Amino acid sequence: MKESAPDVSKLDFDLRRAGRIPPLGKRRTAAGQTWKDDADGGVANPRGQEVQHSLSIVQRIVALYRKRAGTTPPRRECLRLIDGRGTEEVRNLLSMLTPPWRDHAIACVYAILLPRAKRRRLGVYFTPPHLVTHLVRRMQLFGLELSRHRLRDPAAGGAAFLVPLAREMVSIWGSQGVGAAASVERLRSRLVGQEIEPGLAAIANALLRRMLRTEFGMKSRTVRRLSLVGVGDSLRPGHAGAVEHEVGNPPYLRVEANGHQRWKAIFSDIASGRLNLYAMFVRRALDNLPPGGLVGYVVPASFLGGPEFTAFRRRVLQLAEVMVVDIVEKREDVFLDAIQDASFLVLRRRAAPLQKPHTSTASSGVLRHNGQFVDRGRATLPTDGSAWSLPGRPSTTRTSTLADYGYRGTVGYLVANRQPHLLFKRAARDRLPLVWAKCVTPDGRFDFERGQNSKKAGGRAFVRVSKAAPYAVRVPCVLVQRTSRRLTAAPVLQAFLRTHKGIVGENHVIILIPFRADAVSPPYLASVLNGEQANAALARVSGSASISVRLLESIELPCPTRQMNKRQ
Repeated sequence: MKESAPDVSKLDFDLRRAGRIPPLGKRRTAAGQTWKDDADGGVANPRGQEVQHSLSIVQRIVALYRKRAGTTPPRRECLRLIDGRGTEEVRNLLSMLTPPWRDHAIACVYAILLPRAKRRRLGVYFTPPHLVTHLVRRMQLFGLELSRHRLRDPAAGGAAFLVPLAREMVSIWGSQGVGAAASVERLRSRLVGQEIEPGLAAIANALLRRMLRTEFGMKSRTVRRLSLVGVGDSLRPGHAGAVEHEVGNPPYLRVEANGHQRWKAIFSDIASGRLNLYAMFVRRALDNLPPGGLVGYVVPASFLGGPEFTAFRRRVLQLAEVMVVDIVEKREDVFLDAIQDASFLVLRRRAAPLQKPHTSTASSGVLRHNGQFVDRGRATLPTDGSAWSLPGRPSTTRTSTLADYGYRGTVGYLVANRQPHLLFKRAARDRLPLVWAKCVTPDGRFDFERGQNSKKAGGRAFVRVSKAAPYAVRVPCVLVQRTSRRLTAAPVLQAFLRTHKGIVGENHVIILIPFRADAVSPPYLASVLNGEQANAALARVSGSASISVRLLESIELPCPTRQMNKRQ
C-alpha cells in the first residue's frame, strides 16, 4: 500500500510550557532538505545551540556524581532533586536547563549512581530530549494523534518518552477546555509504561507528577496517586495492555549464552545468531499492537546490516510496513558513558503477515548532532534478509563483489582476553606474528610494530601455533579493521611472510585471503577497499561501526581492471 504525502503541519508541537521554545511553522522534507522553521529560518527544534548547551550542562551534573557511584542510593538522591533539594551547585545547573533536559539530567544522575555492572546489565542509557522529539514527529507523520491515541513505553525508566508525551497531551486537552482532574484521568487511560527496575519506575512517576504540578499548575492532591509506569518485564506475557502504538528506547544488550536457548524458543523467527534485547522488544511489540499500530523505537543501527539480524529483517518485513529508518549522525555524547550507533525505526503493523512481501522502501534521513534533520530520500529494504540499504549516491557503473577479486574473508582467530596464555613478546620457532587492528594504519599501510606497541597489545605480538593450525595465514593477503565506520585495509606482502612464515589475526581484524590463482594483488585490493566508492557502498548498508565478513563480501565494489592491477 502506497503512503500518501503526509501533512507536515501535524508536526507542530506547542512546547511553550515545556521548554520556552516557540511553536514551529510548516516544514519541507524533500530529499536533501532540512526541517526548517518558517517563522525564523532556524534549524529543527530543539535548536542546535540549545542541544549542545544542554548536553554540556548534563555532563557537568553527571561529573559531580560520578565518584559517588555505588555509595549514594540513586532513588533517594533523585527524588531529592525532583523535590528541588540537592547541593546548591547542582540546583543552579538544573535551573539552567529547560524542563525536558532537566528531567533527562536527573535520570542520568540515577544511571551514574548505579553500580556499573548493574547499569550494564539493565541497559540503563536514557534518550536525550532532541531524539525523543524527532521520533515523535516522525510517528506523527504516519498517523500518531496525541490527543486521542493510547501509547505504551515498554522500557519507561526515566520517563524519557512518557513525560514529554504527557506534557503534549495535557497541553492539547487544556486548549480544548479539559480541566486538570479530567486530564489526569485521560492520562491514566492513554499512557502506560513498564519498567523492570523499581527505582527507575518510581523516578519516572515522580518526574511525571512534578511536570503536571510545576508546568500546568495542578494541585498536589490531583496528581498524588498518578502512576503511569508499573514494575514488570515487558517481554513476559500479560504486560501488554490495550494501546494503539508503542514508543520508546528498549535496552541494547545481547542475551547471555545461558539465557539464549530459553529466549530462542520464544523468538525463533528472528534468531539468526545471538539474540539482542532490542530486537526482541520490536518483535513483541508487533504481536501486541492492533493492525495499523505504530512501533517507534530508538535502536542501535546494527540491525541494518549485521548478519545476526538476517532473520529479524526478514520477519519484520513480513509483519509490518517499515515507514522510517533514520540515523543519528553522532556516536559519542548521545547516551551517557556509551559510544553507540543509534537509529530511529518506525513500523506499521500489517493487517496480516505476508509470507512473500515485495522489496519496499522507507523514508530515511540523518539527525545531526545539533538536532537538525536532513532527509536523504528512501532506504531500500530487500525481503530476503540481506542488508537494508540507506539512500546515497550509488554507482551508475557495473560493480563487483569481493569474490570477483578472488578473495574470501575470515575473522581473526585469537581473542586476546580469552587466550592470553598463547601470547608472547618474543618470536620463537613455534610462534607466528599476531596482527592487531592497529597494524593497519589510517593511510592503508601494514605496520607490524605499530600493532605490537599498541596499548591493547602491550608488546605481545607473537602467538604459539601448531604446524597445521588452520587459522594461520601463510600467503599474501589483506587486513581490514573490523571496528570502524570506514573501510581501512592494508596488504601483507610476501617479504614479511618469507621472514616470519605466516601470521595469525587478532579478533578485531578481518583477513582477506585469495582463493584462486588469478586473484588480484593484495595492494590493489587494499587500494580499492580504501577508496571512496567502496566506503560509500558500505555506508549504505551498514549503520554501525562493526564490519562483518558477510557484509564485506556483499558490498558493491568497482570492477577490477587489469591495468590497475599491474600497476600495483
